[in-house]
Amino acid sequence: FRGARAATERSARRQRAIEEAPAMGLPTHRDSDARRRRKGASASLFYGSTSIATVFLNKSIFATWKFKFPATLVTAQTIFTVFAIVALEHLGAISPRGGKGFRGNFNAKAFKRVGVVSAVFQMKLVLDMKALSMINIPMYGVLKSATTPFVMAIDWVMMGKVAPARVQAAVWLTTLGGVCAGTGDLEFNFLGYLVALCSALCTAMYVVLVGKIGDELQLDSFTLLLYNSLWSAPLSLAICFVFGEHRGLLDYPYLGHFGFLIAFLCSCSSAFILNYATYLCTQLNEALTTSVVGRTKGIVQGVFGLFAFHVRASATNVAGIILNSAGVAWYAYEKYTGAKRSSPRAIAPATLNACVIHREDSQLTLESSARSEGAVANERPVVPTNGRMALKNSHQHAH
Repeated sequence: FRGARAATERSARRQRAIEEAPAMGLPTHRDSDARRRRKGASASLFYGSTSIATVFLNKSIFATWKFKFPATLVTAQTIFTVFAIVALEHLGAISPRGGKGFRGNFNAKAFKRVGVVSAVFQMKLVLDMKALSMINIPMYGVLKSATTPFVMAIDWVMMGKVAPARVQAAVWLTTLGGVCAGTGDLEFNFLGYLVALCSALCTAMYVVLVGKIGDELQLDSFTLLLYNSLWSAPLSLAICFVFGEHRGLLDYPYLGHFGFLIAFLCSCSSAFILNYATYLCTQLNEALTTSVVGRTKGIVQGVFGLFAFHVRASATNVAGIILNSAGVAWYAYEKYTGAKRSSPRAIAPATLNACVIHREDSQLTLESSARSEGAVANERPVVPTNGRMALKNSHQHAH
């Protein structure tokens, strides 16, 4: 009788503890959801602000410090990226899928396949920098939005794929805004516009090619970034010598200036930091959120760009930028609602796991390897141990 009574009292105490848990400040399921939402929002803000800051930082290198060697900057960025990835892997902060390290996990076949698109990637980077050095930030963003119609045109030519009517309408509005903005641009530079459009075309080709290779090889984004950088560093270095940047660099007046060196180092690290920010945003939210943030951050970038570098703008130019921004926002809305309708129960992964590159229309996004293999329901999450970010059977990001 005493044993039964003691058991009853223990059961009552446990029940009271459960009921009093919220009042005692103990974690609840609702608290856990709230923390996850806060972390997701912070990661989205980090990704969006990092992406915008990268553009402004590179622009300041060219506009403020009068640095006119885009291939040299790209070379430094790719070399920094290689060393950063290797160093962080050695420290245990990141790891490729498979858990054997980049050296033990090296895939010669994948490396050769990536080499095919690295030339396009390299051309995209150099043209990006060159365009940014020749035109203002708002028009840079407007002209880079041409990537989407270029991707749609390539899809139509290669696969006969036609976008829905509402998506096409959004793209036409974006294009109309771009034409209007260009017509009223008081700082119009024909060569700069041509370079920016070529950059958008290279970006579209890169998205299509990497989307295909990513689906076939299931590369996580750090591995793809490493392979791309290993190919791109010698290519960009060769461009430096072909165009004589190595000679001009020796005569650059601010080469030893402390402020310039700090700005240059920050710019070199920006590519890797942006890749990690995209990775984090995708892991704590979902690929769709990252895609929408990536598209709409251009609107904020254009607005701040009008004032940051004292851009001379006409009413026609501003109206065109507004139309272009409206088209970008409409396009992002259509893709977001369309994805939600087709996949209403998609949720963000609970742990920081490896992500593979996946093409989502005109963007490259990160997708859980479990999702890409259709095995989410049967997958056991990999829990990070000893502070190591496990990049195994799940998902991660790229600029």
